[in-house]
Amino acid sequence: MRRASCLAMSIGKAAVSKPAPKTKRGVRTRAALLRAAESCFGDRGFHAVSVSDITDEAGIAIGTFYLYFADKLEVFRAVVDSIQAELRQHLRNSDAEDRLLRERQGLNDFLAFACERPKIFRILQESYIVDADIYFSYFESIAASYAKRLKAAQKSKQIVEGDPDIQAWCLIAISNFMGMRYSRPGTRKSKLDAVVETAADFIAFGLAPEGRARLSRAAARRPGRAGRH
Repeated sequence: MRRASCLAMSIGKAAVSKPAPKTKRGVRTRAALLRAAESCFGDRGFHAVSVSDITDEAGIAIGTFYLYFADKLEVFRAVVDSIQAELRQHLRNSDAEDRLLRERQGLNDFLAFACERPKIFRILQESYIVDADIYFSYFESIAASYAKRLKAAQKSKQIVEGDPDIQAWCLIAISNFMGMRYSRPGTRKSKLDAVVETAADFIAFGLAPEGRARLSRAAARRPGRAGRH
C-alpha cells in the first residue's frame, strides 16, 4: 500500500509531472530552478517557501517555472532526486577493491559531499513530513544497490555473513547521521579525518574489545588477498 502523504491528502489529486526538457537551454533552466529550490528549501523549509521565492532566487520568470514543474511538490521531489543522483556520482570515485577499505573511502567521500551541501539534510528530513514516499524512495533506492554490493562482498569473504539489506540500512544510518552532525560550518578538516577513522574502525571491528583480534586471526587464516567484488 502506498504510504499516506498529509500534503497529498490536503491538495487532492496530484498534478501531472512535466516532461524533461529537450533543449540545452531547457536543461540549464531546469537545473537553475533546482539549485534555487534546494537553497530555498534548505534555508527555510518546504512550507515556508513559495514558487515565487524559488523563481526570484533563480532570477527566472514565475511563468517559466510551470514549463518545468507542475507545482512546488514536484520541484521538491526533483530536488531530492537530484541530491541522490549527485551523491551517487560523487561516491563512484571510491575505487578500493576491499569492501572495508571501500567503506572507509566512501565515508570520507560522503562527508566531503555533506560539507559542500549541508542543506541537504534538512531537505531529506523534511521530506518524511512532506511526503513519506519521497523520503523512503530516496533511502530504499540507495539501500537496494548498497545491499547488492554487500552481498557480493559476503560471497568473496570480505565481510561477515548476514542479511545484506539490514547491513545496508545500518551503514546508511551511520553515514547519514555522521554527515548531519559533522557537516556543520566550522568543522575542521582534522576533525573530519578523526570522524572517518573512528566510524570506519567501528564498522570494521564493532564495539567488542576482541573485535580487532578476531579480525586479525581471520586475516591470518585467509590464504590470499580478498577477491574482487
